[in-house]
Amino acid sequence: MPGAFARSQGGGAEGGKPVDALRVALALTLLAGTVASGQAPAKAPPPPTPQPAPVPAAPPTAAVRATAADAAVQATQTRPPLLVLDLEARGGGVPEAQAATINVVRGLRDLDVFQVLSADDVRQLLALERTRQLSGAKGESALGELGKALGANNAVVGSVTRVGGKYQVEIRLLDVGTQKVLNQKTLGPVSTVTEIASALPGLSQELVAPLLKDQQGYLLVRTREEAAEVLVDDTLVGSTPLKTPITLSRGLHRLQIRKDGFIAQTRSVRIEPNQTKVEDVDLVPSPDYAATYHDKYGRMRIGAWVATGVAVVGISASIWLYVATQNQYNNDFYPRQQWLYGANGGSQTKPPSVASNPTASANWDQCTVKGAQYCYNQAQSSQSSIQTLQWVTAATVVVSAAATGVAVWLWVSGKDPNRYADVVAGVGPTPEGGAVFAVAGRF
Repeated sequence: MPGAFARSQGGGAEGGKPVDALRVALALTLLAGTVASGQAPAKAPPPPTPQPAPVPAAPPTAAVRATAADAAVQATQTRPPLLVLDLEARGGGVPEAQAATINVVRGLRDLDVFQVLSADDVRQLLALERTRQLSGAKGESALGELGKALGANNAVVGSVTRVGGKYQVEIRLLDVGTQKVLNQKTLGPVSTVTEIASALPGLSQELVAPLLKDQQGYLLVRTREEAAEVLVDDTLVGSTPLKTPITLSRGLHRLQIRKDGFIAQTRSVRIEPNQTKVEDVDLVPSPDYAATYHDKYGRMRIGAWVATGVAVVGISASIWLYVATQNQYNNDFYPRQQWLYGANGGSQTKPPSVASNPTASANWDQCTVKGAQYCYNQAQSSQSSIQTLQWVTAATVVVSAAATGVAVWLWVSGKDPNRYADVVAGVGPTPEGGAVFAVAGRF
């Protein structure tokens, strides 16, 4: 029945769940049975006798068990026990499976949250206890440690599969009581044991995240790139800039920042309860992206300069045209207009503004010498020139305003084309025929 229950909970585990449940049950049964059998030789009386064993021998055994139980309870309150069984080797690769198990244990112990007991630890404790009992040596017994192991509510199991020279590691977190899979993580396919050793400690810490929900901290990611995706433990949690810190369980988490055209940044971050971890990430662009970025915003920058130049020239021309229009009005049109008003019955006295302006005063005098018809024709010509200047000035103002608007938009929306001129990244060949990741630029 336990096997059937585990199979119904399996979901995506390729027939591994019944074996996992059986392995956990057998491990716990083996531990309990070994402890019970290991105590019998120490209690048996040396000489054979038909009389029953002395009754007072029972209380010490009960006291030892009570002490071990109390120690287990106290340890559970501080650091709950967690069993890690040997990862199963599939398709060969027994040394790789052993190395993977060691790295899973190392990652869980680095958390400093659980009392991690591996299958190798169990074997060593049982061998030590057996040796002590056979030799009759006195000292601290390993029964207390075994008792803590028997009180574990969760276990980590998994497998290392080797196919075609590559490895795939699968680890699962089980509830010992219900044999339910609480979490599952997969690594690979990878080519080397070094990759397994590098990734498994963090992956094992991600595995036990459901057990650490009550011990939460916060992660704040900062980068100068906008719209970069932020992934934690392969789950998309948002994009930059993040408005609020990310809430995560205690322990190590895998942080990845990625954006099209940039080299993705992946790192492990340790989260402590009720503390905020700040991670500053610099994304490095690829050479193609940097070149495209430079071309695009380089054209926009050139356009911004051109528009700015047109706006400056247009504004300057508008001011010059306005001044020229005012001068022609004051020097040519206004004095002739005032003389004609006087010739039609008005005063022939020069206005003060005309008398104080030498050019305007000369034009007034010409009207007096050459007569009304000459003065009228010159006034009409001046008026036509002034209207033309006014239209040109208005057009120049419109062009200047449009150029100013375009320049402002290009400067605001455009970006520095040399932003990535200092640093680019790429992958290049090595003399041995491999590939190498490189970052180049001015530092």
